[in-house]
Amino acid sequence: MITYICRNKDEKTGENLPCTGNVCQTSVCPACGGRAEAKSQIYWCGRCKVPLYDSHCAICGSRGKGLTTDIRPVFPEERLLIELALGKPFAFAEKSVWNGSGNHYFADGEKVAFSVKELKKLDTEALRQEYENWKGQNSDACFREMIVRFTEANRERYESITEEAKSYIRKTAESFGTMDMFVSFSGGKDSTVTSDLVTKALSSPKIMHIFGDTTLEFPFTYQYVERFKQEHPQTPVISARNKEKDFEELCQLIGPPSRVMRWCCTVFKTGTIQKRIKSLYRDKSRILTFYGIRRSESLSRSKYERESDSPKITKQRIVSPIIDWMDFDIWLYLLSAGLDFNDAYRLGYARVGCWCCPNNSGWSEFLSAIHMPGQSAHFRQMLLDFARSIGKEDAQVYVDEGTVWHTPRNRWFLSPLAPPKRTRFTMNCSVLSQRNCTNCFAPLDI
Repeated sequence: MITYICRNKDEKTGENLPCTGNVCQTSVCPACGGRAEAKSQIYWCGRCKVPLYDSHCAICGSRGKGLTTDIRPVFPEERLLIELALGKPFAFAEKSVWNGSGNHYFADGEKVAFSVKELKKLDTEALRQEYENWKGQNSDACFREMIVRFTEANRERYESITEEAKSYIRKTAESFGTMDMFVSFSGGKDSTVTSDLVTKALSSPKIMHIFGDTTLEFPFTYQYVERFKQEHPQTPVISARNKEKDFEELCQLIGPPSRVMRWCCTVFKTGTIQKRIKSLYRDKSRILTFYGIRRSESLSRSKYERESDSPKITKQRIVSPIIDWMDFDIWLYLLSAGLDFNDAYRLGYARVGCWCCPNNSGWSEFLSAIHMPGQSAHFRQMLLDFARSIGKEDAQVYVDEGTVWHTPRNRWFLSPLAPPKRTRFTMNCSVLSQRNCTNCFAPLDI
C-alpha cells in the first residue's frame, strides 16, 4: 500500500502549510499542488503465501503482516541459483520466493539467510557448471500456481493502476496525432508496461517505438526486442544506435567510465537517441514521448515530474504514465496481463540496461559471470589491461575490489591520458583535448 503525505512548507517562511501532514490520494497534494511524500508497505498473506498491496487478502480475507516496502517475484531460474549458492538444491522449490527492498529474499514470508557479499568467495565457474547440471530438473509448477494466487489477491490494485494510467495517457495525448508521438522502448520491464498501456489506451498498435541500442545491451534484451517485433507486426520499432563509435576503443583511449563520469551514456545512449528523434520528427512542430521512468528506481528519479518539456529538444513533451508505480505494480501488471518480457528478469537481474554499466550491483555482476561467462571474462580482462596501463601493480585487486569501475571518485584522476576536470573528447573525432578537438577543433561535447 502506498500512502501519500504532504510535507510541503511555505517557501518564504519555512512554516507548515494548512495542508502539511495531510494524507493525499495521489503524489500531488490537492491543496498546495506540491509533491506529496510516498510511503509504501507490502503485506504478506500467510494462508495464500503471496504478497499483498492491501492489508487484507482478497482471496481468504485474512489480515496480512507487514513484510517490506517493495517486492518482486523470484523466478525458478533465479531461485535455483540461490539454492546452489547456499549448497541446498531445490530447498525452496515448493515455496513462494520473493525479493524485497534491500535485496532481501523471502521464502513463504520468512527471510532467507543469503548474503550477496559472500558470493565473492564462490567459484563462479564451478557454480555455473552445477547450475547447468541441475536446471533440467528445475520445476516451475509451484511458481505458476503462486502467480495465479498473487494476481487474484491483488486484482483490485491491478485494475486501479491500469485504469488510472490509461486515463492519464488518453488525456495527455488528446491534442497529438499518432504520427506525433512515440514510446521510448528499452526492452526492460518498465518500457514494456508503458508500451502496452499506451497501445491499449489509445487503441492503436501503430505508435512509433524508439529502441535505444547502446551496443552494450544484454543478449536477452536483443532477443526480447526481436520477439516484440514479431508479436507486434503493426508497431514500428526503430533503433537508435551509434554506428560511428566503438565502446572498447574509447575505453582504451580514455579509460572505462565510472559512476560519476559516465561518458558512455552521452555517447551511446542519450546523444544517439536525441539525434534519432530530431531526424525522425524534424518536420513536426511538437512531439509527445512516453517514458517508463519511475520515481522509486533511484534518488535522482524520485525528483522527476510526471510531465515535463525536454531540456534538449524544445518541441518534445515527455510524460511518464507509471512514474508512481512500484516494482510490485510492474510485476502485477506484467503477470496479470500475461505479457512477454525480457528473460534477464527470470535469471535474477532486477534491472536491464547496459550489461556492463558501472551502476550495476555486485549481484548483477555475479549473474553475468554465471550466465554470460565469455562476455564477463572479456570485460574483466579489459579492465585489468587498463589498470596495468596506468601503472597499477595490483591490477587484479584494483579491478575486483571495484576501485577502477565502481569508484565513487572521478576516475579521470587516475588516467595519464586525461588531466582532471577539464579533459573531454568530441563526438566527431574522439580525440582528447583540453578545450577543443585537436583534429577538427570542434567544441567539446562531453
